[in-house]
Amino acid sequence: MSDTLVAKEIRHRFKVALSAADIAVESVPVTVLETAPTGWVVPEDKLPALYVFASGEALSHDALSEVTRQLFLDVVLMARGGGDPMDGLDDLQLAVEQILSAAGGFGLARSLRLVSVEIAQNQGALMIGTRLMKYEITYGVTPNDPSL
Repeated sequence: MSDTLVAKEIRHRFKVALSAADIAVESVPVTVLETAPTGWVVPEDKLPALYVFASGEALSHDALSEVTRQLFLDVVLMARGGGDPMDGLDDLQLAVEQILSAAGGFGLARSLRLVSVEIAQNQGALMIGTRLMKYEITYGVTPNDPSL
């Protein structure tokens, strides 16, 4: 047993991979936010931007010696004003997909796969210029010990 939940370590490695990549859209550096912006509002000078949050986890107890866990991490992409926001989001999405594909399972996961991409919503309203990428990361832990 250790002091670190495997899901926490994967989430941190996921964010580090994106931060270390120095992503730019149309030569403008992408801000990787540490926390979700209040009310989904990001100052224009920080755009384009992205942030990562854990939206859930599923557990499967199919084997006696291992619990299979699926961590769901969402990447929120936010476009800069001006021009076609969809083009900026497409470029940002491509960069994120390429970076995470190259990262593999961060040395901890069996698989990392993109399961959906959609326009983000805030209280049911579509947020044009904001896209949500949903990733599923599958890994295993021993029963009764979800730590590293």
